[in-house]
Amino acid sequence: MREGLQKVVSSDDTIVAISTPLGRSGIGVVRLSGSGAEAIGSQFLKRPLSHQRAVPCRWQGPDGEVIDDVVAVLFRAPQSYTGEDLLEISAHGNPLILNRIVSMTQVAGARIANAGEFTLRAVAHGKMDLIQAEAVRDFIEAQTETQARTAFRQISGAVSRKIAPIKEELIDLVAHLEAGIDFAEDDVDVPDAGATADRVGRVRSALEALQETYSYGKLLSAGVRIVIAGKPNVGKSSLFNRLVAADRAIVTDVPGTTRDVVSESGSLDGIPMQFFDTAGVRETVDHVERIGVSRTLEALTEADLALVVVDGASQSGDEDTRVREKVREIPHLLIANKCDLGRSRDVEELQPIWVSAKTGEGLDTLRGAIRNALGDKRPDVAESVLTSARQHEAVVRAVAALASGEAALRGATPHEMVLLDLYAALSALNELTGETTTEDILGRIFSTFCIGK
Repeated sequence: MREGLQKVVSSDDTIVAISTPLGRSGIGVVRLSGSGAEAIGSQFLKRPLSHQRAVPCRWQGPDGEVIDDVVAVLFRAPQSYTGEDLLEISAHGNPLILNRIVSMTQVAGARIANAGEFTLRAVAHGKMDLIQAEAVRDFIEAQTETQARTAFRQISGAVSRKIAPIKEELIDLVAHLEAGIDFAEDDVDVPDAGATADRVGRVRSALEALQETYSYGKLLSAGVRIVIAGKPNVGKSSLFNRLVAADRAIVTDVPGTTRDVVSESGSLDGIPMQFFDTAGVRETVDHVERIGVSRTLEALTEADLALVVVDGASQSGDEDTRVREKVREIPHLLIANKCDLGRSRDVEELQPIWVSAKTGEGLDTLRGAIRNALGDKRPDVAESVLTSARQHEAVVRAVAALASGEAALRGATPHEMVLLDLYAALSALNELTGETTTEDILGRIFSTFCIGK
């Protein structure tokens, strides 16, 4: 097992869980993994099982009571998802039946799996690395096709393959420096400092290119909160409906129609977005409207981007100015709506993005401006994208250590000191892939998984 995992994984334990979503369905799957999976399952299936062969049979109680007609598939170690003996039982998707099957396996010696424990065992037995494991979760939770494609490429090892030659080069550098130090008295040439620094610089540059993909990967994995704000009756709700492509918000000519924050999901180029329509910001004595304005301001504090809407056909006023002041410290775009009714000269001086929520004019320009404001720069190699803060932090540490090592080599620092930096970089990359990691990091990652995966 990989370093750090033996403390939290034991194949002597056989784990069990329902691996399909809660609720009623045509089929439900119960999984068992561990050294006792086949023996426990055989007690209730009363049929011999063959590796990777679906066996139709009946799940029976100790007294012969038939619980359900099932299909059982045994995957013997190491040819399974977890790298252990793994038994999958497909039964009818009635929660009562599935829970009864689980309970019977518990009596026979299995225990309920922790969140993500099947995938954790896959990492422990070398079936995948930690980057691929995180991608499994991302794939399950993907909301857009782009998210799903990126996660599947990572499951297939795209990022891991990118890192492998970088690690090999770094290990070779360490070996050369170590040899030069250990066998200096045996006429082994000490590596040239300048040439070695150049090699370290190339490794650092390769990692920096990977590091830069996180700006896009973060948008792709976390999504974006976009809040539409402005004074009443400037067309915020109409614009909101256009952006989410649905009549989600009520639209009337009466100022102050929207009294609460309304949200809806959408996407732009595969990046998930949450749009928020808000109450018009203005001074009011209406108690309910004041609550709505307060919630608008609260939503703005959590926004990744604010769309400040003004009536482009009318003169800009003090209320518009107050709204712009509220978003001064927030990334924002100024939108002039109702351009189909004309363009006010004083609004034009503000250089807004002109749109018409009524006709759709300018919406493509607005989407492009949103894309630019979020810094959506797709990496050249789209399949190699860092998507989690943990991955990014590990690469940042490796880059910093390599930069320090390169500077030390060019400054004629003894190679013993340079090796400390190179080992630090190697350690960061090992944590990235999970070859060495801590129990705390494993706990944080796998606690976000669903039970049964």
